Amino acid sequence: MPTEFAKMRDFKVRLTSKNEGLCYLDAEGIYRFDCHLDGNRWLVSLPPSKGEHYERHPLSPEEQRRIIPRIETFLARIWWFGVWPVRYEVTFLDQAGPSI
Repeated sequence: MPTEFAKMRDFKVRLTSKNEGLCYLDAEGIYRFDCHLDGNRWLVSLPPSKGEHYERHPLSPEEQRRIIPRIETFLARIWWFGVWPVRYEVTFLDQAGPSI
């Protein structure tokens, strides 16, 4: 599967090698999420790590409002090989199960 990039004015989202992680970058820093594709559904693990030292970082309510919709929009529709759009369900999981 290809590595995807979403570039907007103030943030970037990209899948990492083998689509087993997702990086989100904005003015507040870099957030790294574990994720994987399960059929037609992306499962994204919370909390992410943040910063250069990969420290676990529970998202504040403001961070959730800013970051979660952008990641969901990015993962929900990916163009494979630049030709075929595919729609995906996106589920965010924490240690207790589905959270968002």
